[in-house]
Amino acid sequence: MMAPKPVPEDPMRWSGPFLCLSATVFAYQFGFAIARAIQSNFFVERLAMRPDEMGLLTTIRELPGLLMVAIAALTMRLVPTHLAAFCLGLMGLGYAAYGLATSFLTVIPGVLIASLGFHTWLTLNNAFALALARTSDTGQTLGNLQAIGFAGALLAMLLVFGTVQTLGYPTSFALAGAALLAGAAIISRFPAHLIRRDEQRLLVRRRYLLFYVLNFLDGCRMEVFQAFGVFLLVKEYGVDVRTITLLLVISTVINMTLSTPVGRLIDRLGERVTLTGSYLALLGLFLGLALVRDRTLAITLYIAYNFLLLFSMGLNTYLKRIAPSSDVRPCLAMGVTTMHISAIILPPIGGLLWQRFGFEAPFLLGAVFIALSALITQRLPGRAAQPQPAVA
Repeated sequence: MMAPKPVPEDPMRWSGPFLCLSATVFAYQFGFAIARAIQSNFFVERLAMRPDEMGLLTTIRELPGLLMVAIAALTMRLVPTHLAAFCLGLMGLGYAAYGLATSFLTVIPGVLIASLGFHTWLTLNNAFALALARTSDTGQTLGNLQAIGFAGALLAMLLVFGTVQTLGYPTSFALAGAALLAGAAIISRFPAHLIRRDEQRLLVRRRYLLFYVLNFLDGCRMEVFQAFGVFLLVKEYGVDVRTITLLLVISTVINMTLSTPVGRLIDRLGERVTLTGSYLALLGLFLGLALVRDRTLAITLYIAYNFLLLFSMGLNTYLKRIAPSSDVRPCLAMGVTTMHISAIILPPIGGLLWQRFGFEAPFLLGAVFIALSALITQRLPGRAAQPQPAVA
């Protein structure tokens, strides 16, 4: 009996473009992880922010995400590699400016600059990755890149854990900015011909309705947790910056180890099964944060939340399977915009609910959106959909 032929390795997977993108993702996650690890404690300890101010700052931070379609249209003629380098540079400058802030008002410019770079990079990063992936193993390719990014984040958080009290907040934010500027220099070397520059346009089609709706609901859930997840640990349970960093280290090790297997699982089982399972787990997680007042449980659920975020790559693998390559970038831009519609309303509402009814209220609100996500996910095809030709 003849042995089965091995599945051929994707020639793009470890090619020069993939390595260039991998190095960029590593540098990006290194810088982003430093800022992420220290910003909540910085806001509370140095800027003395209240919950309502935290909600308002989150809304301000997410404004560029809401405007992503317009930003994409304005930058459609730019070479994607140049645009990616520019937006990573903006992130670096924005995070460096965080360290100069002394109040709620003075941190806003840095927040806006970093956010503009971040949200532009968000769509470009996925477009670069999907351009290098085959439809049959998109999840594995995305998982590989996520694992590389988590390695950069792990190194950053180990550095923060050991040096934040010595370096202080301003120097730590400056280090984050320097890493992102290094990422900008690296991505400028990515072969420009692999990414089309004429794909950015407003794209609203019935075929992509589920993708947009699920992005919107994911945005609702993400805005609640991003605004109040770490804030809950710091404000209600007194978790210090070293402990927050340690939790991020633990989360990163878990995610770095499991991101590629999760990607393979999505490729094998399809998006409906894996997304449904993750949404049900997230529903229990949000209810636990809201209804059980326990420091250890809250910390455990925070780590679990970061792991469950891995399954969100299923939305991008779903898009890859149903969309022709010419639709991918505009769909991603539109997806980011729909995801951030909620960012203008939910964080300040969540902050006011916290002030009026306690920390439980915003997490119960988030649970409602997660339940809706689980229900709507049942409309996804049971097995991986196949890409379809573009239609007007």
